Amino acid sequence: MQPALDLLRSRNPAFRSLEVVDSHTCGQPTRVILSGHGLVPGTDPTAAREILRGERDWVRTVSVMEPRGHRSMFSVALIQPAREGEDFGVVFMDASTYPDMCGHATIGTATTLLELGLMVPPHDRFCGPLEFGLKTPAGRVALRASLEDGRCKAVAFAFDGAYFLGSFDIALSDEAPLAVDVAYAGQWYAFVPVSAARSAIEAANIGCLVAAAVPVREALAARMALSSSAEMPAPTIGNIVWTGLPSHPSARHRNVPISSSGSFDRSPCGTATCARMAALVAKGELEVGETFVNEGLLGTIYRGVPLRGTAREGHQAIVAEIEGSAWITACGTLLVDPADPLGAGYLA
Repeated sequence: MQPALDLLRSRNPAFRSLEVVDSHTCGQPTRVILSGHGLVPGTDPTAAREILRGERDWVRTVSVMEPRGHRSMFSVALIQPAREGEDFGVVFMDASTYPDMCGHATIGTATTLLELGLMVPPHDRFCGPLEFGLKTPAGRVALRASLEDGRCKAVAFAFDGAYFLGSFDIALSDEAPLAVDVAYAGQWYAFVPVSAARSAIEAANIGCLVAAAVPVREALAARMALSSSAEMPAPTIGNIVWTGLPSHPSARHRNVPISSSGSFDRSPCGTATCARMAALVAKGELEVGETFVNEGLLGTIYRGVPLRGTAREGHQAIVAEIEGSAWITACGTLLVDPADPLGAGYLA
């Protein structure tokens, strides 16, 4: 019998298609787009992002949104290297934007490259660390994969430039002012004790946590506007990260980030963990070189360490290393029928 994809294309040559591989990193999905995005090999990731944003945003909406994805799906347009031996490039995409950096998707993409054989270890049964990199809009990200018998067991990435902006008091209704730590690691994050939501970090409570993030985000935006100026505009903080006590015996903290689109991270969130370490180092609560284990919504963990101090935008910053594991879940082709009124994707 002729394969279903060939039959569909023979009947409707106007179908658009994206070849994808899905994975999850400690529970958070990554969809790597291998082809169909139209990006030329060797294209700089920042330039590629502007091409997608300006001319082909359908690639993002089709790969992330319903009916093929969901509000918390995350996709990556993979850019082939121009020459053999060079780094692959990536463009990160979610339900609302094109982030500079994403930790879980970096781990998922690296695992996908290794499991597909696009990144080749020295031999089939290789055991040990394998170092390579990814080109991202935030710059080159150094990677270290741990392999056993040629299979990828974990990936660590290093992010240079995570920093603590400061602690800001916000007012929620008639309650006492709430201190919110704001830090950057490829995206902006605001860390808020989950007690402010009168809840706990559990999967059963996620609806409450998503709803409770809205007034926090609004109050923080109003507070940040007070410190904004033409010379120093205040950042827009989309990610509200609820923090609490861990349940995993190895973890020091637990958190769940909620984005401005209402999505939430099932994993501990790689860049949020980088930002959290930067805040703790700046406040004297974590030492450079000290291991930091962060637990996510589903009880999975990332292991992190602030490697050394650096500087960014006039702030004390760190190089942060995060390690986690990803697993391949599906391979397939996403199709877009030009006659489908919802074919470009939607959020419900």
